[in-house]
Amino acid sequence: MSFPNHAPYAQFDAALGDNATGQYVPARAIIADGFVSLWVASPSGWRQHFSVPAHEVTVKSAAQRITLVVRGQSYPLLANPRTVRRSIQYGIAGGMADILDKPRFEMGVDLARGVNVAGSAYAFQRRGGPEFIAAAQQSGAQTSRLGYGPLLAIGCGAGLAIVVIVTLITVVAINL
Repeated sequence: MSFPNHAPYAQFDAALGDNATGQYVPARAIIADGFVSLWVASPSGWRQHFSVPAHEVTVKSAAQRITLVVRGQSYPLLANPRTVRRSIQYGIAGGMADILDKPRFEMGVDLARGVNVAGSAYAFQRRGGPEFIAAAQQSGAQTSRLGYGPLLAIGCGAGLAIVVIVTLITVVAINL
C-alpha cells in the first residue's frame, strides 16, 4: 500500500528583528503546501506579512537565527532574542574582568557565555528550526545552514589570528 505524497509542513516560532529599531516582535514562519508564510504579532492580533511560493524564498540559517530572503528583503528570525542582549552584557563583563585583572570573574563570565550559547541552541531546536530548514529544502526553497560548530571554529580561528598578528607586530616594533 502506498501513501500519497504530502507537501512538507513545518513552523518556526521566533521573533522578527527590526533592524531600524533593534526591537523584536513575536513571529511565526510556516511552510505548508509549497508556500512560505510569515505571520507577525501586532496589537490587533496575528497578521500575515507575506506568503510566497517556496522556490521564491532563500532560507539562511546561522546558530539560532533563520533569515528569510524574499524579493531582496531580509526577515531575520531569532529563536530567543534575549540571548543577544545577554551576549552583549557578557562581552562587557568579560572586558571589564580583563581590565580589572579578575581571572575568576572572567572564567565565570566565560561559563555564562557557554550556557547562553547552549540555551540558544536548545531554543532553536525546541522552536522548530531544524524541521523548518528541512521542510524548506524539500519544498524547493534555496537553503544554507551554518551551525554552531563552524561558527565556533571561525571564532577560535579569528581569535588565534589576532594573537599571532599582535605578536608579530609587537616583535617588529621592538626590533625597530
